[in-house]
Amino acid sequence: MKIVKKIIILIIVAALLAAAAAASLFLTEYLDTTSGDGETVTVVIPEGAAGKTVAGILKDNGLIRFKTAFILRLRNSDYAGRLRSGTFVLHKGMCIDDIIESLATGGEQRPTVTLTVPEGFSVEQIAARLEEMGLFTAREFLDEVNNGSFDYEVLSSIPDDGNIKYRLQGFLFPDTYEIYADATPHEVIDTMLGEFVRRYGGMENNSGRSLFETVTIASLVEREAKVDSERPTIAGVIENRLAIDMRLQVDAAVIYAISDGMYDVDRVLYKDLEVDSPYNIYKNYGLPVGPICNPGEKSLEAAMNPESHEYLFYHTDETKQDGSHIFTSDFSQHTATMN
Repeated sequence: MKIVKKIIILIIVAALLAAAAAASLFLTEYLDTTSGDGETVTVVIPEGAAGKTVAGILKDNGLIRFKTAFILRLRNSDYAGRLRSGTFVLHKGMCIDDIIESLATGGEQRPTVTLTVPEGFSVEQIAARLEEMGLFTAREFLDEVNNGSFDYEVLSSIPDDGNIKYRLQGFLFPDTYEIYADATPHEVIDTMLGEFVRRYGGMENNSGRSLFETVTIASLVEREAKVDSERPTIAGVIENRLAIDMRLQVDAAVIYAISDGMYDVDRVLYKDLEVDSPYNIYKNYGLPVGPICNPGEKSLEAAMNPESHEYLFYHTDETKQDGSHIFTSDFSQHTATMN
């Protein structure tokens, strides 16, 4: 009978989840479509308008019913961060996807540039690259990273800690973006945050940790791992050390601290291990105060699903010379494999 009850409960839960998904789909695809008879409406989208501003204009003109539904649909579309400014002729009764496509393909043609952000880039490195491209200064970008207002639920996991150097570090998803040549720092950041939300939404966090802690671990994995298959293993080493209150002693975190996030330091000296920084996990116990870079999808997945093992140490395999590591469970083994 207990088995039968469990099966019934599972069926009920599955039915409720399916109903919730159907309701969400109804909201974003059907409920938000106005019931107009095709009345033509001309709207003007100002240059640099954020998604929330565009949603407000559409609602005020009777083209959509719910601003939130439009924003959610936009974030999950292929046109996120690509809406244009200008004058658009739309009509009531258009489905939300058609409205988004019209706003992304019509209007004024703004020249674009390609921004490539490698996995493991810090916000400081992104800022420097944007300045090199001539879009705006690095300081303008970094100020917006810390002080800009962005409406994403995932950001609620970031603690209010003044020791965190850059608030959005770890949440600007590394990828190749086609952005407007006259884009503002806010637009670029919003696009990258939207991509993080889109990618993260398809992952399952089995680590038992908050999103902020998971992203912090993923950032360590990103800077340490060179071989994809080792990412979950390195995440497991971090979890094992945290479990016994053992200092993590990750070189990458020290390099982040001493290089001002630029990672242009060739080697870590003994004196560097004593640097007074909340990111120095040679000196401090636990995780660094926050992420040390922006991790890619594979490192995020590794942090969410760390490998279960007994390893506490690892070092580069100098014999293979392929970026792989040798993992050991005690210090004697660790030192022995280094000789």
